[in-house]
Amino acid sequence: MAGQLESQRRRSRWWIIPLVLVLALAAAVVWIFRFRIARVFEAAPTAPPTLAVPSAGEGEVAVLYETGFDADAEADWELFSDGIISAGIEDGRLAVGVNSLVDAGGYSGLNYTFGDFVLEVDATKVAGPDNNAMFVVFRLTDVQNYNRFDISSDGYYSLSKVRDGIQTTVSDWMPAPAILTGDETNRIRVEARGDTFRFAVNGEALPLCISYEEGVRPIPMDGECNGGEMADEWVDASQPQGKIGLGVQGYTGFDGEQTTPAEAAAAFDDLVIAAPKAAD
Repeated sequence: MAGQLESQRRRSRWWIIPLVLVLALAAAVVWIFRFRIARVFEAAPTAPPTLAVPSAGEGEVAVLYETGFDADAEADWELFSDGIISAGIEDGRLAVGVNSLVDAGGYSGLNYTFGDFVLEVDATKVAGPDNNAMFVVFRLTDVQNYNRFDISSDGYYSLSKVRDGIQTTVSDWMPAPAILTGDETNRIRVEARGDTFRFAVNGEALPLCISYEEGVRPIPMDGECNGGEMADEWVDASQPQGKIGLGVQGYTGFDGEQTTPAEAAAAFDDLVIAAPKAAD
């Protein structure tokens, strides 16, 4: 009997081994695909709400959103600090800063969706070198798809876009006498009307050096647009609506001995986002 029991125990072990292997394999499959399985049951992400266009009298501007960045505005904006990039409301202004060992930029997004709009905002450098960028992100659908208009504290401006995570320069850096340098405040204007966009600083329209030919990056030089053409507007239909963001970009430098950090900080104030007038 003892021999029989021993034999049964051996046979039982051989049956258990395949069972354990099957269970382990099933657990591994569940572990590998756990995030995909979870996403099947997740609710689809929704865009932030769209602001209704208020009625306006003849000759008046229909304001969609405006703020002087007091404490009441905190709920409208994405505010954060990760030790490298930060965004917060301080002293009645939206303060965005970058301090990084590599080139880095960041922005605070407004939690509303816009289609057509005219945006105006004050941007002031508060720290870092003049070789920086203070920018407006617009028609932002996610971090992989948006447009961006930059000005720098040394008097330059540029336009770029990001599609499927790939950044493309639309109009490369060009100087503009209208941009006040150093710590001066500049009034940035971005107009989005359907698939057409225009840009201005301190009341002066800024031309663009653009090309619609795939893979071509025109180079502005001495008032000419090599490889493209100068234009008063940019046309792009790929982003019909999206969020708006305000941000800064810092660039590393060299002090003659070592690389200096990418440090940049700007304050934004007196933001007005209005519906474009039909007669504009």
